[in-house]
Amino acid sequence: MNGKEEIDRPSLDLAESQQRLVEAVYAANPNTVVVIVGSYPFTSNWIQENIPAVLYTSHAGQELGNAVADVLYGDYAPAGRLNMTWVQSADQLTDIKDYDIIQSGRTYQYLEGNVLYPFGHGLTYATFKYNNLELSPAQAGTDSTITVTVDVTNTGSITSDEVVQLYVRAGKSRVKRPLKTLKGFRRLHIEAGATAKVSFNLPVQELAIWDVTRDRYVVESGTYSIMVAKSSSDVQLVADLTVDGETIPARNLGMATRAENYDAYLGVDLDESKEGGTAVRVIGEQGWIAFKDADLGSGAAAIEARVSAEQPGAVLEVRLGAPDGTLAGRVELAQGEAQQWSTVKAELTGAAGAQDVYILLFAGARIRHFEIR
Repeated sequence: MNGKEEIDRPSLDLAESQQRLVEAVYAANPNTVVVIVGSYPFTSNWIQENIPAVLYTSHAGQELGNAVADVLYGDYAPAGRLNMTWVQSADQLTDIKDYDIIQSGRTYQYLEGNVLYPFGHGLTYATFKYNNLELSPAQAGTDSTITVTVDVTNTGSITSDEVVQLYVRAGKSRVKRPLKTLKGFRRLHIEAGATAKVSFNLPVQELAIWDVTRDRYVVESGTYSIMVAKSSSDVQLVADLTVDGETIPARNLGMATRAENYDAYLGVDLDESKEGGTAVRVIGEQGWIAFKDADLGSGAAAIEARVSAEQPGAVLEVRLGAPDGTLAGRVELAQGEAQQWSTVKAELTGAAGAQDVYILLFAGARIRHFEIR
C-alpha cells in the first residue's frame, strides 16, 4: 500500500490489486479467511459483507507469521481491540486538517451513523455474558471515587480473554457532550464456563469538563450513564450515577473575555497573536463566534474589543439570538497589518437579559478579546 509516515494514502480502500486477489480467492473457495496486516483503518466493506472471517493485525515483527498461524489454527484465542473507528466511507470524515472532533462529528465520541467496525471492536472464539452491574455509591460528590463492578461469564467452550470496557455518557449539560467516552478497560483471562468479577475505580473528577466561561475544570451536576461494553457500539449493561456537582452559571461578558473561548463558530479559525495568546480570524468573507447563555442584565451599552484587520471593508457586528439575529451593534475596522492591533468600541442597542451573543467578523478581521457592558 502507498501509505507511510511521510506519504498519505490515496484512499481508505485496499489497493485494487489486493481487492481483486481477495475476490478471486473467494470465488474459488468461499471458505476463505482474509488477514489484513496494516497500521490504519480500511474501508473493506466488500470483505465484511462476503468473507466468513477477517483477522486484522498490526505489523508485529518477525514472529508475525507464527502468531497468525496460531490464531488461524485455533491454538490461540485472539482478544485484540481496535483503537480507532473504521468508517464505511471516507465521506463520513471531514477534511484531514479539521481537528475539531466535536463540530465535525469525528471519532467514536461524536460520530453519528453506522460504521464498518467501531472503536473497541474485536471478536474471539469464545462468547461472554455480562451480569450484575453495580455502582458504589450510586450518588456521589465531586471528591468521591465510584467503584464499578460487573460479573463476566465465559459462555463458550474454550478458554479465552475478554476485554471489558467502561464508558461514560453525561446527561443534561451546558455544552455538547460525547455520545460516550472510554474511562477504563480490563483484559481478563477466563476459563470456559467460569465467571470473573471485574472492578473499576472511577474518580468523579474524571467526569470534569473545561468550563470556558470561567477558565477552569468543573464537574456538572446531573445523571451520568455508566456503561460496560464489549465495544463502543456494543453496550451490555447501563447504570445511572447521580453526581452532586456544579451548575455552570450564565456567562458574564462584562469582564474581559478571550475570543477563543466561544461556544460555537463558523467560518473562523485560531491564529497566533503577537501581543500574546490566541486570536480568532475570519477565513473567508464572513464568519462568527457565539457565546451562549450570556447575562446582559438590564442592558449593555457597548462592546469594546481588541481587533486587527488586514483587508479593506473589515467589520465587526454583534447580533443576538442567531448569526442573522437582531443587530445590536456594528463597527468598521481600520485596515492595517494582521498583527497591528487596536481597541475599538461600538454602541449596543437592545442588548439586555439572557442572550446568545454572536460576534460576526468580515473581510480579514481578527479579534483577541472583548467586553460587553
